[in-house]
Amino acid sequence: MRGGGVRRRRVVFIGVEGKSDRAFVRFLGHICDDERLHLHLDIKPGGGGDSLAVVETARRRLRKHPDPRSISKRLVLLDSDRMEADREADRDARAKASKWGIEVVLINPNLEGLLVRLHEGHETRLISASDAARALRKLWPDYQNGWLTAKQLKRRFDFKDVRRAARHDEALRKLLELLGL
Repeated sequence: MRGGGVRRRRVVFIGVEGKSDRAFVRFLGHICDDERLHLHLDIKPGGGGDSLAVVETARRRLRKHPDPRSISKRLVLLDSDRMEADREADRDARAKASKWGIEVVLINPNLEGLLVRLHEGHETRLISASDAARALRKLWPDYQNGWLTAKQLKRRFDFKDVRRAARHDEALRKLLELLGL
């Protein structure tokens, strides 16, 4: 508790690749608020690049954090479709993240693939990374990568959609558990 009886929010640091991933995590933050979880999601985009670059950016931002002891969890969201190529290029993001105390949550195969599965009736749909954006635009014609906002996601989806998809997506289920949802 802080002075005045205000309970301090638990800080969850989440490194993400770019703007759309940040919008998705902000959307999850709205769900956390709706569920009355006392969290602050400290979302830091990594500016793209390969998976290791995103993890390295997250580590730099964690090291510069004004109150590192306040962070209860350290996460980074990565697209699973890049991980194998990165490992083959000797850029193992998971190993570095583990070494630095950052937990990796993989989005399968990428954010667009996850957003497809949030649509009712598509929860179990397995989709390749190369087909994900096209499939998403069929379901959501107004979707534009890089321009996605949490507000757009909140208008389109709710916690029920996320829970339904999480029943068939181990990584999404893990992310929800880490947030306490």
